[in-house]
Amino acid sequence: MAAHPPTNPVPPGRAAFRLLLTFLAVTAVALWPPGGWPWQSAPVTALLLLSCRYRLRVRPVLRRALVVWSFAALVAVGLLVQPDWPLRVANLFLKASLSLWALSLLVHVTPLADLIGGLRRLGVPPIWCGTIAFWGRYYAVVNGEWRRLQLARRARTLTRSRAVRFRSLANTLGLLFIRSYERAEKVHRAMQARGYRGFS
Repeated sequence: MAAHPPTNPVPPGRAAFRLLLTFLAVTAVALWPPGGWPWQSAPVTALLLLSCRYRLRVRPVLRRALVVWSFAALVAVGLLVQPDWPLRVANLFLKASLSLWALSLLVHVTPLADLIGGLRRLGVPPIWCGTIAFWGRYYAVVNGEWRRLQLARRARTLTRSRAVRFRSLANTLGLLFIRSYERAEKVHRAMQARGYRGFS
């Protein structure tokens, strides 16, 4: 499915409604008891119809799902002692997938700035809204820096030794942290020079 995210601003009231609806849907999915498979078809159908309506891309959702499934697999290992382990694991993966799907759809149809406006409309503390806004603004910057460091690491690491590659990767992560920290300090000083005095 092709991606055509909305470019028109969303009113704060509508963004708040979408946030509240998504929160209630995710909460309902998370609290639903294991084994209620027929009832799970309702959120699956709704998400499928909305995804087709708003042309949600499958590949980005699958990339996020791989991360969520990795954490779910770690939790599933801790459930091995349970007598109904297969049922609990299937329920865990289903709920995690549906929750991620709903959140991905929310982010796809609502720009970040409008989501923050909706959070403020719902009374979320300003420090949380500001943190999310900074994350959304500088995530692409840090991601681009990581890609450049990865490219430089591959160009300088010619050996196939796993130990050397692991050490090089660890050095790259440390360098990324240092550069991100320095950039955060520069941004903070620039904001203070422009009159920033904290979240309000």
